[in-house]
Amino acid sequence: MTDKNKNSNERCENNSSAHFYDSNTGDSVAEVAIPDAPLWGSQTQLSLDHFKIGRQRFRPCFIAALLQIKRACAQVNKAERLLDDQRCGAILFACDELLSGKQWQHFPLHIWQTGSGTQTNMNVNEVVSSLAKTYLDKNSQKPINIHPNDHVNMSQSTNDVFPSAMHIAVAALTDQQLFPAIKQLDAELAEKQQLFEAHYCVGRTHLMDALPLTVGAILSAFRAQLAAAEAALIDSLVGVYQLAIGGTAVGSGRNAPAEFAQKVCKHLILHYGLPFAGHHNLFAAVSGEDAMLRYSASLKQLASVLFKIANDFRLLGSGPRCGINEWLLPANEAGSSIMPGKVNPTQCEALSMVCLQVFGNDLTVSIAASQGQLQLNVYRPVIIHNVLESIELLSDAMTSFGEHCVNGLALNETQIKNNMARNLSAITVLAPQLGYDIAAKIVHQAVHMNLSLGEAAEHLGLYSRAEFDVLLQEQLED
Repeated sequence: MTDKNKNSNERCENNSSAHFYDSNTGDSVAEVAIPDAPLWGSQTQLSLDHFKIGRQRFRPCFIAALLQIKRACAQVNKAERLLDDQRCGAILFACDELLSGKQWQHFPLHIWQTGSGTQTNMNVNEVVSSLAKTYLDKNSQKPINIHPNDHVNMSQSTNDVFPSAMHIAVAALTDQQLFPAIKQLDAELAEKQQLFEAHYCVGRTHLMDALPLTVGAILSAFRAQLAAAEAALIDSLVGVYQLAIGGTAVGSGRNAPAEFAQKVCKHLILHYGLPFAGHHNLFAAVSGEDAMLRYSASLKQLASVLFKIANDFRLLGSGPRCGINEWLLPANEAGSSIMPGKVNPTQCEALSMVCLQVFGNDLTVSIAASQGQLQLNVYRPVIIHNVLESIELLSDAMTSFGEHCVNGLALNETQIKNNMARNLSAITVLAPQLGYDIAAKIVHQAVHMNLSLGEAAEHLGLYSRAEFDVLLQEQLED
């Protein structure tokens, strides 16, 4: 390799400019101006200059995943005697410094960049290298060079590092935020289920009156759907836990020592407490995003369940005088700037909007995952941006809905009693005892004279209203 080609990978060490070299010819094609005192170098600056697109940037949890990979790789490279003690120590120091939450301003790149995420991988390499060099300058008697590619990126490629960081960030955020939010919402629904277990209300199918059931039964259905969505997420994580690390370029494993993936994963397991492992086929791990596709579909399933819950809450709470008005939703804030006293189901609406966003995010992920052409999927930044956004939105929305809506749910027992009395479908539970013809006669009389079932039975001389109501209640509770 010529000096000119070698320099094409070099970072400007806190200088105000750096040369950028054409990788095909080795010729200097531009001098990159770098702002004062950044920790990044020329590759990061080129991305900032060339991709001024939108405001979306990579979330801290994703940058943290990249840093954990760099940290683990340095330790393995040291154990393999590819990296000396001093450089390894400096890289570990730099990663720990950054992982403590300091210096986050040095990761400024936008989502909308190269589809492999190379520039963000290089951004991390350059920042870690810069901090590591500062550390070495203070703690070494002689100058020691530490290179973003040769040392920080040793035994790695963006091809395997970026998708591995995607999987790590998703697995960690699911474990730390999404699952706790699901469990908390389930606990809040369970409390209301127990409280309203014996309270009968009108069932509805096709939005029309149907058999009575308990409020507890309605809430139990929500909980069962939540549990199924959680189970789908758990199943999908099996693929997410498989990492592309060790695949380097195109999944070949070139320039990485033997069993590199397993050794790196041991360090990641210790930190995250999650069962990471090297993918069984590194070519597939680099070229496709099947695991993210399946995981995103599981998020969509969760969003679908939450959408139904939000809609049912607001339908049952509609009114207060002219709707169903069986469920009393908390009045958290004024609902109108012009209509005094109006209260709206705002938590339901916020949760619903989040679900719509998740549906859209999943569509983007689905299309992006299908575009893994040849040996690399080049839509990874938009995939991880959408998946992480969905996790965060769903986690926050479930927490808010549980705290500000489910916790304050009460029943309008007067309205429920009136609706139950006028629910003609309730006769179904008495049909085996009365016979179909008698049951139909009572319903027809109730419809014709606008009566309750008990009133109609009394009008026909079959039962007193009190006798009929007792008979109906006994059958419901049987």
